[in-house]
Amino acid sequence: MSEIPARIPAVELPEEEEWSADGVGVSPGIAIGPAYLYARISLDIRKRELSDEELAAEPKRFEDAILRAERDLKKIIDVTRDKLGEESAVIFEAQLLMLRDVEMYPAVLRYVSRHRINAGYAVHKVMSKQQLILETSESEYLRERANDVQDVQDRIIRHLRRGRILSSIDPETIVITESLTAADIVLFSRRGILGCATDYGGPTSHVSIMARALSVPSVVGLPAVTNRIENGNSIILDGIRGRLIVNPGKETLKKYISRQARYRRLIHEEKKLVSLPTQTLDGHRVGLEANLELREEISQLKEYGAEGIGLFRTEILLLMEGRISVSEDEQFVVYEKVVAAAAPGCTTFRILDLGGDKLLPMSHRERNPFLGWRGIRVMLDRPEILVPQLRAILRASVTGTTRILLPMITDLKEVRQFRSIMEDTISKMVEEGIEINTAVPLGIMVEVPSVALLAEQFAKEVDFFSIGTNDLTQYVLAVDRGNDLVANIYKDLHPAVLRLIHLTIVAAKAAGIPVGLCGELATNLRAVPILVGLGIDTLSASPVYLPSIKRIIRVMNLKNVEKLARRVLLCNDTDQMDTLLDAWMDEYAVGMSLFIERDTD
Repeated sequence: MSEIPARIPAVELPEEEEWSADGVGVSPGIAIGPAYLYARISLDIRKRELSDEELAAEPKRFEDAILRAERDLKKIIDVTRDKLGEESAVIFEAQLLMLRDVEMYPAVLRYVSRHRINAGYAVHKVMSKQQLILETSESEYLRERANDVQDVQDRIIRHLRRGRILSSIDPETIVITESLTAADIVLFSRRGILGCATDYGGPTSHVSIMARALSVPSVVGLPAVTNRIENGNSIILDGIRGRLIVNPGKETLKKYISRQARYRRLIHEEKKLVSLPTQTLDGHRVGLEANLELREEISQLKEYGAEGIGLFRTEILLLMEGRISVSEDEQFVVYEKVVAAAAPGCTTFRILDLGGDKLLPMSHRERNPFLGWRGIRVMLDRPEILVPQLRAILRASVTGTTRILLPMITDLKEVRQFRSIMEDTISKMVEEGIEINTAVPLGIMVEVPSVALLAEQFAKEVDFFSIGTNDLTQYVLAVDRGNDLVANIYKDLHPAVLRLIHLTIVAAKAAGIPVGLCGELATNLRAVPILVGLGIDTLSASPVYLPSIKRIIRVMNLKNVEKLARRVLLCNDTDQMDTLLDAWMDEYAVGMSLFIERDTD
């Protein structure tokens, strides 16, 4: 990457017309400052035939480049450990391992020898194949891992060219770029950038994870925004709503300066909330847990006051490995560490949720994967994948409180079939003398309308419910939540969705089993009073959102929100619901409007 050498002036009110773009807010916060366009150099990777003398020397030249790349990454690892701890450094330790990976290092040398060409071209050919596989995956997570491969490739090639990797940047600016690497975020944060916005990226990218960990406001998924912004443009970056405002007018700037000040006060105050109980003014307790998928997020549990892990997405381990044959022992090592980190709180492991947008090479190509072979359907058909995972979870269960959660359940037969496999697995492990907890609770995701409608019957056969509102909303409203053309129709605060949530909670209460909610609806602070009023036992969300959820729970009264919930259930459309919520927020949620006001502009 290269830096723009020109010094950027301080923010001034522009004469240009104000415009905005909406993306995905991946790290909350508000930044106001000048734009700094950051461009990635297009490496000129030329194929060059080598003489006998050059061919003999090329392995040494390649090794020297690897050594310099290792020094780079070790320095970044040290900085990350110092600022964020050991778990966050895992991202760069993985990149460090790539440098001498058996699929890369010897392959490059073989390519050099066989074709008598320069190592830079060989690196490009070898690593581009791996990157292409990731980029063309239907899994968003795997596509984002392609950035790590690209970062390592660029680092090696620049060192082969004796080039310097430029990671300097003007402080007090908002970085605007097509894409960034996690290493960029770590190094830029030391230079005092205000925030960053990118054309590409998603919430599970390492860049996003690092931005959240370092409290750098960030918005991703702003297609071609770099083509519309000039160096030095006045910028407002809203990482809460996922919005970028360019050339803000006087009124917009005034509004966001006020929002920024309120946000900073809230964050300061919320630090004091971490050790306080999650309870209403009249003493009603609500569980507050974290959704996790990466080991490097474990350190955030205590930082944000999580009482446990309400959802651990186990498929990420397989997606990172790019294979389905992750052994029982490999999984156990990870699961044991996760359970220990969450103790004395509970860890809820969701059984591999493959299919949909998380396709692996084993998966069939389907016209509509979200309605196809996914979740529990895959696992029941593939016991050679299910049983090793189940054994690994059961082995980890002796380390701390553990639960098992089944995804994409649609029929009681699926629950009964899984329970039969689980009981058989437990019996065999006891016979083998393996120490396990033989009474691990079994629950299901309520994310398909058929389960919500038959919740009373399901509640008799499971130990807990976990409502997955992302898919539930998608299926109820027949809206693909990843489709920009219909994104405005996707409303998780929809009367139909809330009525199914209500049915599920009522059934759980009648059966005496706990019910939690682990979908994105939990991070919608306008929804939290309704969910508590409906009787939800536990809310689970990404760690960074937990203090804000706790804050709003602590300003509400249970009787009051129960009344609100009853009134909301009588609403026939979202407009009616919004009117009720606006009135409640104005009266009771003083100081929270930065997060919960309805954005109508």
